[in-house]
Amino acid sequence: MTDFSHILLVSDYDRTMTAFDGTVPQANLDAIAEFTDRGGVFTIATGRSRPMFRKPVEQLPISVPVILANGGALWEPDTDRVTVFHQLSDEAMAAVRDITGRFPQLRLELQGLDRHRCMGYDAIRDAYLARYGLEPDYGGWDDLRDIMSVACLYAPFQKAAHARPDETSPEEEAPFEAIEALVAERYSHLLESVRSMPRMIELLPKGCGKGNAARELAQRLGRSTLLCVGDAPNDLDMLDKADEAFYPTSAESSLFHRGYTPLPVSCQEGTIAALVELLKQR
Repeated sequence: MTDFSHILLVSDYDRTMTAFDGTVPQANLDAIAEFTDRGGVFTIATGRSRPMFRKPVEQLPISVPVILANGGALWEPDTDRVTVFHQLSDEAMAAVRDITGRFPQLRLELQGLDRHRCMGYDAIRDAYLARYGLEPDYGGWDDLRDIMSVACLYAPFQKAAHARPDETSPEEEAPFEAIEALVAERYSHLLESVRSMPRMIELLPKGCGKGNAARELAQRLGRSTLLCVGDAPNDLDMLDKADEAFYPTSAESSLFHRGYTPLPVSCQEGTIAALVELLKQR
């Protein structure tokens, strides 16, 4: 029987661990159980905040820290302890405020450990947050007291779910490309910009990323091999820093032809199941 006791396997959540509708295929849960029975350690690296991941993690067989906020935090679901937290500095928050002021058509969500401060009303986005038990906190900059780790800018939601690449136009993507350029030109010393989904962008503290967090976790757990799997541009950091990286056929095209290992299934069919089966055959 193949021994996985040297491996930490880190998976993105949305549309890697899950199917397009947000459900987790049973094949993935069965595969994780088999992987851990053979000594492997499995966890998730997601762009979601802690409030947004409390419900999803309940169905996952995870006993080690989860990577949240695209590398901004390490969270132990069993104890609810956050052992690593990267916050946006005062300078970085001032940069976010400047960027936000240039794109008033976008909604801003400043995400902290326990809540999302929202600026810009969006009933459909609120319905999406409510699905995960999160009530948005509307307010402005002047009464903001929480420490925040991520600033997310969204176009108005068209359904209570994230958009897919084939559902967006170049015109809809233009503001987010402009924000990426602005960060690179003026604020690269303060912020990282990542794209988890179309029609949105996330701004993180400089140096944050799923890759560094995954490497740190592998060292902490004494695992010599780091395997990562993802489907979107915000996964590139951890895919590049993994010992081997994988993606499903449903991944965004920016992941193709980068030397990662393709899996012969879409997220609908069970990305993790296909990956574990591949590892067993080696």
